[in-house]
Amino acid sequence: MQGIDRRGEWVSLLGLVTSLAGAVILGCLAIWSQSSSTALWAATFLWLGTAGIWLLCYVQLHQQTLLTEERLEVAELQRQRDEKLGGTQTIFEEEDLDQMDTLAMGRRLRSIERFLIPVLALGVAIYYALAGLSIFPWAGQFPPIKYAQAFPSVIHAEVILFFTGGMAFVAFMASRYALGMSRLKQWSALRAGGNFLFGASATCLAISIALLCEISGLPRVESWLGRCIGFLLILLAIETVTNFILDFYRPRVAGEPHRSFYDSRLLGMFSEPGGILRSLANAIDYQFGFKVSETWFYKLLGRAVLPLLLVQIVIFLLLSCLVVVPPGHQAVIEHFGLPLSETAKSGIHVTWPWPIDRATTIPVERIQRMVLGHDDEEGADAEIEEPALMSDRPPVLWTKRHFKSEYQMLVADRQASADAKVPVNLLSVSMPIQWRVRHDTDADVIRFHTQAVEAAEIIRSLAYRELTHYAANADISDLLGTGGIKTAGMLQERLQTACDRAGSDGRGLGVDIVYLGIGGVHPPPDEDVAKTYEEVVSAIETKDAAIMSAQGEATRLRIASGGIQWQALYDALIAEDKAVAAGATNFVNDETLAFERLLQDTAGGRAREIVALAGQHAYERLFSEKSAAESYALQLVAYDAAPHPYLLRIYLRMITEALRNVRKYVIVMDDPGRVIYELDLKPPGALDVLGGEIAAGQEASGQ
Repeated sequence: MQGIDRRGEWVSLLGLVTSLAGAVILGCLAIWSQSSSTALWAATFLWLGTAGIWLLCYVQLHQQTLLTEERLEVAELQRQRDEKLGGTQTIFEEEDLDQMDTLAMGRRLRSIERFLIPVLALGVAIYYALAGLSIFPWAGQFPPIKYAQAFPSVIHAEVILFFTGGMAFVAFMASRYALGMSRLKQWSALRAGGNFLFGASATCLAISIALLCEISGLPRVESWLGRCIGFLLILLAIETVTNFILDFYRPRVAGEPHRSFYDSRLLGMFSEPGGILRSLANAIDYQFGFKVSETWFYKLLGRAVLPLLLVQIVIFLLLSCLVVVPPGHQAVIEHFGLPLSETAKSGIHVTWPWPIDRATTIPVERIQRMVLGHDDEEGADAEIEEPALMSDRPPVLWTKRHFKSEYQMLVADRQASADAKVPVNLLSVSMPIQWRVRHDTDADVIRFHTQAVEAAEIIRSLAYRELTHYAANADISDLLGTGGIKTAGMLQERLQTACDRAGSDGRGLGVDIVYLGIGGVHPPPDEDVAKTYEEVVSAIETKDAAIMSAQGEATRLRIASGGIQWQALYDALIAEDKAVAAGATNFVNDETLAFERLLQDTAGGRAREIVALAGQHAYERLFSEKSAAESYALQLVAYDAAPHPYLLRIYLRMITEALRNVRKYVIVMDDPGRVIYELDLKPPGALDVLGGEIAAGQEASGQ
């Protein structure tokens, strides 16, 4: 009997041992790095699942080897039987012997392929799905991976880099050997293990590159790679389940090798790139209708693809040696992750290729701006086209929403009482900030680069902190008008002090706060709030208007009463009242004299008018009495000279004065005693114009 070739089993066992050893090594490395690497744990899950795939390959190849041994034994027995019988036929026909042979040797293989392998393959798929989901942040996340996110970088990355690089090389060589053997029909089952081992090799290579990036100063590359590996695990699980379902409907051709459903076509696209090129060539031939892949241009392109890729890589590396620093910028050059002592000024500089040297351009002279208080997305009002002139801009009302989202903060209200209203105000504040990198020396620029990975976000957080602290102890009046100007200056000083202490070593971020302003202070833009606030403002304005109107009326009355110097007159009057109340014995005291002097010399308005009228009446009375006294003396002289004529003249003057406005009737008759007086005391009748005209007409006609 010929010897059985068991190389397929040995290769599958080698792949199983390699996968288990790789999983153990990666797990130990992840634990040794204090679980600071997400990608190491994800690669550990992938290598452990690859061991399960190699186990399936071993089970299937081992059973096929046993089947081959049985067939050889049956063939040997048949040969010996033929030699003993001299070549005569037995009572069994050849077809019956083949059927019996098939039933005897293939029954176990069919059972394994029908039940055991699907169960194990689906178990590996479920494991991949759970492992992939445990990498992402959710309630079921793997605890060491959740703990790894607290580390900014991988611990012992330099040592782990050599292990992952060596494992990538070993796994790649083993996968290439297994894939080469899988081209033979009897070892086609090795293709699944070779593809998964190639995926494990690519994973270790990607981890090595990610660790290089970590060492070079690129943060979180390794963490994102771990999530990509988790996504790959989920894709492999979905692919396995999909192939298992489609395997029921896939036609089988007798004599053709059947590809296992747990073999990943996705990994096979990368483990055998030649197959991808052949599939691409067949697709192009089918699309154009002739053999495009057999033309000279396609063949030349196929031969020149790899050199062209290599040339492009070399060109990219050479281009990374040139650093162009624009005007107003400085570049911090890091050599193996450590910054140089001097910065590169504007111009062209030559460095080592990436990732040995890495240049970061910093705009040291640019004034950078941010606005606190609202989101960057502007609201519907911002869609209006801005006018050319400031005077043409529409008024900005706080009752309308200006941005998509405005932040609100609590501001103290010192004038509020606990019984009247809550002693806080809810306000929206817009605070623009302008800052730039401090570049007095190269050390300042290097400090900004090393201390502030995201300087803008740090400044924004510090500004919100200072504004919140100030608003908690300030009043709304401190944020408006001149109070807002003082507040802005105070907050700028506080923010600059906070930035000078915000570095990891307590020495500052290396930035200068150029400007800080306070504006856009208003309550929340809500209709009910706006209406209520406007009512309060209207009431306050109405009250102030009434107070100012009353003050104006009072001033008008004071000036109208006492003139411009009414205050002095008022003070003198109060002093006189106090002197009288104090019991002054003199009717005319000093205070009264001072008050009268002010009335005569200083007072104006109504008081001046009354004083003038009083003086006029006094002088008029004085001269009138004096004139009467002098007239009486002259009358006495006239009476003494001629008493009877004087009395008659006085009597007639009196009659004349008394009857001046009385109607007089002169009746000339000899005997006045015979006159009879008839008095009609009834009121006169109403004026009858029509009756008068009729009577006049009758008299004219002689009637």
